[in-house]
Amino acid sequence: MCAKLFNRFWQELPVLVIVSMLAYFCFLEQLLVGEMGHNAISISLPFSCVLGLLSAMTSTTMVKSKFTWVYASVQLVLVALFAHIFYSLVTKRAILSIILATFAGFSVVMSGSSIIGEILRWRRTWQQQQQQQQQQQSGGVQNQHNSNHT
Repeated sequence: MCAKLFNRFWQELPVLVIVSMLAYFCFLEQLLVGEMGHNAISISLPFSCVLGLLSAMTSTTMVKSKFTWVYASVQLVLVALFAHIFYSLVTKRAILSIILATFAGFSVVMSGSSIIGEILRWRRTWQQQQQQQQQQQSGGVQNQHNSNHT
C-alpha cells in the first residue's frame, strides 16, 4: 500500500511541475506581452520555470495528495490576481510585480491552508468531546435505571 502511494506521488509530481510551468508561462506571457512585445519571453520563461517548480513543491508538501491539484490551482489564481494588481500599481515594473505577487499569492494560500487545517482539527476535537459527554450521560442514565430496578 505504501509503495503504491509512493509510486503515485512520483508519477504525479512531474506532471504537476510541467503543468504548473506551462500555466505560469501562459499567464506571464499574457501579462507582459502587451508592454514588452517579444521581449516578454526573456522574463516569462525563467520565472515560469521557477514558479512552476515552487508551486508543485509547496503543493505536495502543504496538503494531502488528493488536494494537491486544488492547492496548486488556487495558488496560481492568487498569484495571477496579485500580479495583475501589482503590475498596474508598481508602474509596469515586471520583475518586481511578479516577485511581490509570488510572495503574496503563496503566503495567502499557505496561511489559508493552515487556518482551514486548524479549524478542521478543532472541529474534530470538539465533536469527539461532545460524543464522549453524550456517552457518559447515557451511561449514567443507564446505571440509574439499572439501580432502580434492583
